[in-house]
Amino acid sequence: MADANQQALMSMLKVVLTGMSNANKAFYRQYGKDALPVIAGVMDQTGADWGKIMQQMSADRTMQSVAQLWLAGGAAMGMGTEIVNVSDRSMHYQQSHCALGLEGTTRELCEAVMNIDRRRVSTFLGQEIDMNILKTKAAGDDQCEVIFSTK
Repeated sequence: MADANQQALMSMLKVVLTGMSNANKAFYRQYGKDALPVIAGVMDQTGADWGKIMQQMSADRTMQSVAQLWLAGGAAMGMGTEIVNVSDRSMHYQQSHCALGLEGTTRELCEAVMNIDRRRVSTFLGQEIDMNILKTKAAGDDQCEVIFSTK
């Protein structure tokens, strides 16, 4: 029963992420670059809320914990997530699918929407982090590749 519930929960999460993605893409198509600060702000707040939920999932506030949660979530959602490297100060991951549904859009939209992940990792760790998007499916790259590092 737990497996069925977990699968249903992951399906619901995919639906929510798809809806959020569709709204962001439509807003960006309608308003262009003027929409980016609004999108970034909304994603930042959503990331803070998500980071608080992550804190409830693990008392260990380390990059290793972030990597474990990222890998588990990516596996459950079929994102093709791979942790390239993790240390006390950084986590480098790549995945074959964009969890935020931004394939074929633009790097600038990816950067605005990815504020959700930057802020959720910052909130989970309780410290500000930098995010470096090396590759993005949004801009046509073959995969997404991101590094989070503590400041």
